[in-house]
Amino acid sequence: MKKRGLFLLLTIVVSIGLYTIYSFVNQELDYSKLSVDELMKLAQKEDAEAQALLGAYFEQGIKVKKNLNESLKWNIKSANNGNTTAMVNLGYMYGNGIGVKEDHKKAFEWNLLAAKKGDPSAMFNVGKKYETGTGVEMNKEKSDYWLNQARQKRDRF
Repeated sequence: MKKRGLFLLLTIVVSIGLYTIYSFVNQELDYSKLSVDELMKLAQKEDAEAQALLGAYFEQGIKVKKNLNESLKWNIKSANNGNTTAMVNLGYMYGNGIGVKEDHKKAFEWNLLAAKKGDPSAMFNVGKKYETGTGVEMNKEKSDYWLNQARQKRDRF
């Protein structure tokens, strides 16, 4: 009887321990609550979310001194690591000449890359750029396609 009770107790303890480990590993990290030093450490380890947030911080002067070169650097690193928010940010920077020479073609290319990865804001931007011919040849069919994709994606949420 004692062995059975001990076995049951150990089973419960192991289950709780595994659940705790699982919960810890699968919890989402709230990047906005991290210090700049903590973000830098993560960003240097190729964490695309941390890189994108640093890009935004340096662009806006949030928690750090505004530095458009640093913003560009971190957004490029993050975008190259697949972060669509950074891709859209780069599209905005190039489209408006923020920290870079204004280049609507590059702005379009960054947005298209993010749109192909499913980012609804990028889909909308690409649709509008096709509609106006900004950075790309005007194309009504492609404009309608991307604007519809953006609408469908947003309607899912």
